[in-house]
Amino acid sequence: MAYVPASLNGAQRFEGYWLLEVSGQLILQLVLDFQVTLVLERLRITIEESFVLEHPDGTSHVVEPGGDFDQLSPVLPLSRSQVVAEARAFDDGRLEIAIQDGFRLSVVPEPKSAYEAWNVTGPGGLLIVSTPGGGLAFWSSS
Repeated sequence: MAYVPASLNGAQRFEGYWLLEVSGQLILQLVLDFQVTLVLERLRITIEESFVLEHPDGTSHVVEPGGDFDQLSPVLPLSRSQVVAEARAFDDGRLEIAIQDGFRLSVVPEPKSAYEAWNVTGPGGLLIVSTPGGGLAFWSSS
């Protein structure tokens, strides 16, 4: 049985998921390299595996971090000071982020992947990692 902390600085525990304390935070920076990173006011969310981005108009795109410009272009609207409504890190390793303007981002870990799908870093040494194949690992100095 895996250790699951009762509380973390930057996240609140609910049945089956962690609610990340991001509500109302601006996306200050969008970093596109071999990962897609959302730099918020208090947290940094780095996505390393493919994810689905739904736009407010109902269209959805599968985005592959490290892909070419055309493949990454659907995430560009997130770089314009969008405000995060909510983010949930599920015990099975999924990550779901809702943006106030109607964007939705969903990361589902590949079951046979040898790599982490995403990670969140934040205050007090907070580190939440979607472990290879699913699940979560936690670190915090507080």
